[in-house]
Amino acid sequence: MSKFSSIKHMRSIKALVFDMDGTLCLPQPWMFPAMRKAIGLEDKSIDILKFIDDMPTEVQRAKAREAIHGVEEQAMIEMEPQPGLRELMGYLTTHSYSKSICTRNVITPVNYFVSKFIPVGFNLFDYSVTRDFRPTKPYPDPLLYISRELGIDASEMMMVGDSMDDMRSGRSAGCITILLKNHVNGHIMTDHKDLVDYPIDNLSEIITILEKINI
Repeated sequence: MSKFSSIKHMRSIKALVFDMDGTLCLPQPWMFPAMRKAIGLEDKSIDILKFIDDMPTEVQRAKAREAIHGVEEQAMIEMEPQPGLRELMGYLTTHSYSKSICTRNVITPVNYFVSKFIPVGFNLFDYSVTRDFRPTKPYPDPLLYISRELGIDASEMMMVGDSMDDMRSGRSAGCITILLKNHVNGHIMTDHKDLVDYPIDNLSEIITILEKINI
């Protein structure tokens, strides 16, 4: 019996939405602690973007945004693609699935990653929704926006990510959720398994899921 032999889903999947950091590219566990340090945020329970948004003056907010941009630029230089990325992107393109990106990053690293690591012909994404879109994940709004623009129901989309924000956003939007497991997110399957429809170890496993759903 295969890993995904019991797959059941009411609707065919027409679109996939991917987180970027830790999903399309390998995790960089140092990045978020470095961002928190750069803006003086010691409380790990406070969201980084909310902390910046709540700063009292625009001067402070601008300075904080500049500080995290510096961290993101270094992370961009050190990006490496996930195993199975090219195989999956090729499959999705040749089988006419819609592909989009939903990230809390900014557009520059998105464009850099797509152009560097995904072959031409397979690297066209319908939408790249960044943190300029508010509210961001974990709210469902970015995914609902993509589904509306595509003219499909959110239940016809997959949200592929590696974090609680990804899973919460996907679940609340009504998408199928796929968790790409790694060495730092095991707590999601332990404590919040209800948010995950399909856990995977490699992006190429999504091909098997799609072939079983879209029979």
